[in-house]
Amino acid sequence: MFLKPFRVKTQTSIKGSDRKKVRSTLQQSFPLLSSEAASDIVPNKAEMTTAKISTHSGINIVVYCVGKNPVLIDVDGVVYPTVYTMWKYPDLLPVFRTHSNVFSRLAGGADLMLPGVVVEEEVTPKTFAHINKGAVCSISLVGNRSPIAVGTAAMSGSDMFDSAMRGKGVHVLHILGDELWAFGDKSKPPLLPEKTRETVLDMAGESQDGDTAEGEDRLAEEPDVCEGSQEPEHQLSGEEGSSEGEGGEDLAASTDRMSLKEEKIEEDTSTVDQSPKESMDDLFKLCFQCAMKKSLKPTDLPVLTSAFYKLHMVKFCPADKHLDVKKTSFKKLSKFLKEMEKAGYIKVKELSKGVESITEMKKDHPELRYVKPPEGAGVMEATPAETSDSQYHPPRITEMLSFNAAVLPLVKELGMQKGSAVTGSELRNIINEYVRKNNLQDEKNKSKVTLDPLLASIVLNKGENDITQLRWDDLTSRIAGKMQNVFKVEFQGQPPIIRKGKMEEITLNVFQRGSNKKVTTVDNLDVFGLDLKEFAHEIQIAIQCSCTVSQSSSNKMQVVIQGNQIAFVADLLTGKYRIPKKYIKGLEKAPKGKRK
Repeated sequence: MFLKPFRVKTQTSIKGSDRKKVRSTLQQSFPLLSSEAASDIVPNKAEMTTAKISTHSGINIVVYCVGKNPVLIDVDGVVYPTVYTMWKYPDLLPVFRTHSNVFSRLAGGADLMLPGVVVEEEVTPKTFAHINKGAVCSISLVGNRSPIAVGTAAMSGSDMFDSAMRGKGVHVLHILGDELWAFGDKSKPPLLPEKTRETVLDMAGESQDGDTAEGEDRLAEEPDVCEGSQEPEHQLSGEEGSSEGEGGEDLAASTDRMSLKEEKIEEDTSTVDQSPKESMDDLFKLCFQCAMKKSLKPTDLPVLTSAFYKLHMVKFCPADKHLDVKKTSFKKLSKFLKEMEKAGYIKVKELSKGVESITEMKKDHPELRYVKPPEGAGVMEATPAETSDSQYHPPRITEMLSFNAAVLPLVKELGMQKGSAVTGSELRNIINEYVRKNNLQDEKNKSKVTLDPLLASIVLNKGENDITQLRWDDLTSRIAGKMQNVFKVEFQGQPPIIRKGKMEEITLNVFQRGSNKKVTTVDNLDVFGLDLKEFAHEIQIAIQCSCTVSQSSSNKMQVVIQGNQIAFVADLLTGKYRIPKKYIKGLEKAPKGKRK
């Protein structure tokens, strides 16, 4: 489920009341979990967030994170612990043990087959008696009790016995090395010694006599543990070889203290080793500290976080290196700045919806005392105007429509869910395909569509039951009218953001103050990623007039310019910054005869 990158739609802090609900759900799902353990997994005071994500296949999942690490996931109301949680509580779930050579196949997307399960004693009907089909379980490797995967039982315990240990045993949901694991701090499993007596599945810690070596010898005689013939998409290169030889080679390697080799982790994930990541973390922090000590001034505040990075941090990067937040352990600039906020350097606030700014700074932070810029820093430094001209890229704005309960039956077969968004052209294509598939186009008049019960229930209003046909454009507009307006904003180098309603416009106004003095106000520049102070400074230099940044009556930051400067501001926004005119409100207020 998490082998491919997923999209984070929202990530917010979780309230105390919601923590109690999550803790209660966790204890209901796992009755053997003590109250102390539940409070440790879902703490009262530690930083905890909830992230709503969408997988590559379009499944919506809620991820609960403590600090950097995801600890629980909620998939359609079912709670699953992650490997980070399982390392603290390895006995939380029933455990299937397998060999280290199986890990690479599981990490490639295969499910665990029953022939690959290490059983220390002869399998009897009682061995799996407590397992139900679909029960949440974990997978560990021989030699280390730390689970490396979480999934669900593919069949009940009685079916496992009746099948003579053939077929699928566990559907793997989440595994060490996948994108959910990479969403955390990417730590490795601790070495936990195995219990001397253990069944294949150990829920309550009960022990039985057995010999691990016998289980290992028995696996070598079994067929392929991840039957690629049943799941073609799970086959890996080189599977044609003998499973006995492959298993023997990996079993020899598994005599190490760690049953999972570091090379396997690196091979099965797209991450690099720790040292470059740690190096990039150190470089990011150094450039941040240099920016705080040498560049950022209290008079620059508030400053957009993106502008702080481009105007203050980048110039302290050595010429032979390149700052790349994706190569850090934080992955996002916002997460890095949150860490710096915790360390007491700055304070970050969301002054307008979805746009964060640095509002306070601590120049006398003790760690800044001995900070020195690295050699070769400052080579890439440019003036604010030059930086803005070369660095700013206008956001890509796409107006879309979101499916609600009224229209959802039309697209349910396509795998779409409530809240899924499409463009107008995509909606027309969906309607066209549905009409053609159900042969609803009038043969005599191709411009009309016959309404079947599904379409009629969506588009017809009260008192229109006598309507049996609609024109194509009328049908499309009626369906679109039933949907919710949303828009997608894409800033360069950042994941797209989908919001309800319509995109806020840059608003230009002219007010008269005093006897006959006029001022021009510009609102919502930060929504488009523009730095207000830099924008005001550019206007001040260009037309030699007073230009400041102040707080409006609605508690938002705005640019205030002396005189009626609508014409100049409009030309600047549409020309240099390439903002479309339809997102600028108030152009008609420019003095007549002065617009070019």
